[in-house]
Amino acid sequence: MALKILVPVLPSDQFEDAVVAAGDLVAREGGTIMFFFTKLRPPPDWEEKRDLGNEVELDSAVDLDVDDDIETWEDQMAAGLDDARNLLLERGLGEDQISVIFGNPDAPPAQAIADEAAAGAYDMVVLPRSAIVTMPDELSESMPTDIAAAVRELADDGVRLLVT
Repeated sequence: MALKILVPVLPSDQFEDAVVAAGDLVAREGGTIMFFFTKLRPPPDWEEKRDLGNEVELDSAVDLDVDDDIETWEDQMAAGLDDARNLLLERGLGEDQISVIFGNPDAPPAQAIADEAAAGAYDMVVLPRSAIVTMPDELSESMPTDIAAAVRELADDGVRLLVT
């Protein structure tokens, strides 16, 4: 049975563990992997450009005058997954089995992940242990166990949680 796996992209030293676990499952059983960004992050040089007087505001997505800025940021974030993609390709997955999507940046990470898992009819959500044990400052609006609890609530819908 082909799997549909959601791998939230969370800042973690153990993110690659989640990628490898998801990749091994899909390599063995077939299916797809969806990388899911819960937050929109500006490129590393954004603050430098802002400090030089370029008129780009991040206060909210609504404040951005041009959707191209958001699309550029999303493209750069997706390109940052090259190492993760390579791990999957090494396991025999094809590019057609790997996708990237972006969630609602205003929702807390736990809620965004649970919402996507439910709406996308995923079989499994794969998280690195560090997303459960210690939450990076960037995700501090959620408690460390919020993501696991939100996904576990979807168990009746057939969504399983794998923590690597």
